[in-house]
Amino acid sequence: MVVSVIRPLGNVSRSVPAVFILLIGWLVSMQVSANESSPLEDVSTGWFYHWGDLPKEAGTGAWRFGAAKWQASETPWEIPGRQTHQVLWLKTYLPKKNWRDPHLFISSVDLNVQAFFSSQLIYQFGDIDNHTARHFQGWPWHLIWLPDNYAQEAVYFRIFSDYADIGLSGEVVIGERFELLERVYQRGFAGLVFILVLITIGVVSSLIGVIKRDGYVAVPLGLLSLDLAVMMLAENELSQLFLFSPLSWRYIAAFSYFLVPALLAVVVQSWIGEKSTLCRAVLAVSLLFIASVAVMSVTGVSSFIDAYSYFDVLFIVLVLALMIRCLLKPPWQGAQELLMILGIFALFASLVVDMMSAHGYIDWIGRMGQWGLAFFALASLGIYLLKDYHQQQRLTQLTHHLETEVEARTQELRASKQWLERLAREDSLTSLLNRRAFSELATIEVSRAIRENRPLSLLLFDLDHFKEINDCYGHGTGDRVLKAIAQVTREICRETDLVCRYGGEEFVVLLHATGSEQATPLADRLRRAINRITVKSDEGQAVMLTASFGLVCVNHFADTKQSAAVLLDRLLREADHVMYEVKTAGRDAIKAYLVKEEELSQERTVTANQTS
Repeated sequence: MVVSVIRPLGNVSRSVPAVFILLIGWLVSMQVSANESSPLEDVSTGWFYHWGDLPKEAGTGAWRFGAAKWQASETPWEIPGRQTHQVLWLKTYLPKKNWRDPHLFISSVDLNVQAFFSSQLIYQFGDIDNHTARHFQGWPWHLIWLPDNYAQEAVYFRIFSDYADIGLSGEVVIGERFELLERVYQRGFAGLVFILVLITIGVVSSLIGVIKRDGYVAVPLGLLSLDLAVMMLAENELSQLFLFSPLSWRYIAAFSYFLVPALLAVVVQSWIGEKSTLCRAVLAVSLLFIASVAVMSVTGVSSFIDAYSYFDVLFIVLVLALMIRCLLKPPWQGAQELLMILGIFALFASLVVDMMSAHGYIDWIGRMGQWGLAFFALASLGIYLLKDYHQQQRLTQLTHHLETEVEARTQELRASKQWLERLAREDSLTSLLNRRAFSELATIEVSRAIRENRPLSLLLFDLDHFKEINDCYGHGTGDRVLKAIAQVTREICRETDLVCRYGGEEFVVLLHATGSEQATPLADRLRRAINRITVKSDEGQAVMLTASFGLVCVNHFADTKQSAAVLLDRLLREADHVMYEVKTAGRDAIKAYLVKEEELSQERTVTANQTS
């Protein structure tokens, strides 16, 4: 007997990159379409079945297909009367159309299968010998070559399964090979793009979480997303193009599925931020189940595919418990918690729907798990985007608060600086310029007067008998007297004049752009204003005040050879000299001295002229 074992894609599918095959498939399919080839046709009806192995020819050992009693079946997957049978024969008569390279595509078979045409083995998947010894090889899709005369005779399938299901499963169609492959590529590539997008979302959300120093939550979320993406990849139709090892992919898919509750438990534990006995219990039960299945599979006690039914029940119990724990998490803080709950619920619901479809409780719904994973990954990303948005809001508020605080502190510092500057430049009692500030500002004023050749006058006056006022009425009364003198002086003088408490009870005024004709009347007004001041002592006694004035005037600076600082010192000495003359002459008077131009270049050696 000639045996031809055809893998799903033939030898070419494993030696040429899938992308190149896809391009060839598209080109060929376009050519086939141009030649008006027939479209794909569903062949899921019109089948016949027989339980148990068929008899064989005594001499050749060929199967005696005509000796069996065949019964009609509506479909090739829901076969009645199985009982304890593990071998099923199926036959059908496939339609004949103008296909150049006809192939039969089967989504899946439970479990191992051989295909025959005219006693010739044209396809085999898995190990099935004459005694039906076998090993489970996984669930690939099958692409079965058909000979040109296939429509003249029946096509037979010998199937072995010790699993709960037996027979063909999913889609069963016939058509051009490249059209069938094109459908596989299109679905597979769409799934791969879907997986890559979800992995990207999972990685981005995890990176954002780590960057935001929330890695305790972000890393478990990323691992769960990666685990689900690996499960999707293992179930993707193109996975057997990358590596034709259906059993390996099935192991990967199964244990990725078994890991979901464990990783969800870690995610919930990290999210609620506190030790949870329930989460630890779910993690322990999940890991114990995975370890038990792995040990039994390795030792041959049981196959991991038998664990699906038990795990489906365990999955519902464990994930429901985690969801209830999430709902009981205090306190609910808003959109982030809602997204977490919705993401876990979407993942749970989609996997439950897949589970119910697999067990036949509902009609098959494709890619539900993928959509659940998509929502879960987007929810994870949304959580961190919301967290980032809230952090940006808090950062903006904090920045605004800090700016306000800095502005307030700056204002305080400016006020403090101004107060210190005033303290350094003003007399603390009278708020007039102190001696140091007066010297700086007066030097500048004298320099300008010299440069612009404008008049300048300096008035120095001293309160009469101020020591006696302090001795008789107390220092408190003396302070009030000084304040009153300062106030009156500011009122009489102009804003451009420099008024200074020069020391003790002595005051000095530098009169801006003021010659002798204007300075003398101003000094007299100030003297008379001081005479009118009445300050009462603590006992209510009136204190009368007088002052002695020394006035020095410079009408022109044209020929001066002296610096501003030297000239200011000379003016102060001249004013002090004439004021002393007033003191010795009886006080309460004004003495004026006019500095002549020729005197500006030499020291004064003669007694000042004086007028009253």
